[in-house]
Amino acid sequence: MMAAIFGGYAALIWLVFAKLRLIPLTLPIAIVLAAVGPLFAFYIILSMNNYHPSSTDARVFQRVVQITPHITVPGRVQSVVAQANVPLAKGDVLFTIDPRPFQFEVNRLEAALAAASQSVPELKAALDQASAGAERAGVQLNLAQANFERQSELFRKGDIAQAALDRYQRDFEAAQQAVAGAKAVEQKAKLAYESNIGDENTTVAQARQQLDQAKYNLDEATVRAPCDGFVTNLQLVPGAVVSAAASVMPFVCNRDENNRGVVVASFMQGPYLAIKPGAYAEVVFPMYPGQVFPGKVLTTIDLASEGQLTATGLFPGIDAPHNARFAVRIRLDDDSLRLPAGTQGSAAVFSGQVQIAGVIRMAVMRANSWLNYLYFTS
Repeated sequence: MMAAIFGGYAALIWLVFAKLRLIPLTLPIAIVLAAVGPLFAFYIILSMNNYHPSSTDARVFQRVVQITPHITVPGRVQSVVAQANVPLAKGDVLFTIDPRPFQFEVNRLEAALAAASQSVPELKAALDQASAGAERAGVQLNLAQANFERQSELFRKGDIAQAALDRYQRDFEAAQQAVAGAKAVEQKAKLAYESNIGDENTTVAQARQQLDQAKYNLDEATVRAPCDGFVTNLQLVPGAVVSAAASVMPFVCNRDENNRGVVVASFMQGPYLAIKPGAYAEVVFPMYPGQVFPGKVLTTIDLASEGQLTATGLFPGIDAPHNARFAVRIRLDDDSLRLPAGTQGSAAVFSGQVQIAGVIRMAVMRANSWLNYLYFTS
């Protein structure tokens, strides 16, 4: 950039003072020209970098979903329906997993749910029986207590012997123990019957939850497209065993309205704060030589990878200073432009200050675009 400005400045001096001889070149003028040139170049470059920054790191991104089966147990691929790089709609079948193990589990848990549902009336009957047993034990306790009290009165009068009174006392104590045991059985039956989650018995609720999980696995045995797009790098074949632990294919989603025509450019820290949403921007791509694509700054992203700390057992490392770059999303005016994911180019953002520096930046962008006609291969 400095060489281009000095070259243009030298060419202008040669044209005015040597070629056209519009002004005679004297020593004072030569001193002034020698002093003004570097200062002017420094001012222009400083203004360009601060008010009209550029970036050689402009990229086009696209959302890619890693297709991972959602089954909770491993399964064997039965068929692969999708074809590589063929457009698919959201919900189209990608591949199927053998559903028989999942169907067997659904059948087993349906029977378990039916059995659990039938056990609820049995628990109610057990509670009624335990309550009746506790009631009988209570009646027998009252009878044993009355006999003991009556015999105690007879013993005080001397009508019966101590042995007879001891027998009635033992019967009374046995009746007390029987009541305690019957109440414990009744409480246990009550807890089993009234163990609910909401209005449903816990055993039934647990069986139903397991059945829902099994049905989910059965549904997920058919893997479908998460969005409109296509599968690429398709290596999955029937017979392969898949699980929820690893991705089996990448699915490229079509760009939606919010991401169509959007380019992400990264800028150094210095000029980043001068970039505002809505500012005019220009982008050039090597795949479109000789063309400059106007746009506007959509958003600025106040986050860089250097500002993130990961939870580890190590102390955070210190990277080289002043290397952080911040991303700026630019929406091109022509959102129908074909931009494959991974396309790289250069971008510049313009402000309303020091317009002459902005004009020079535009000229540089156009020169770079024309230089893209020179393809260099490695």
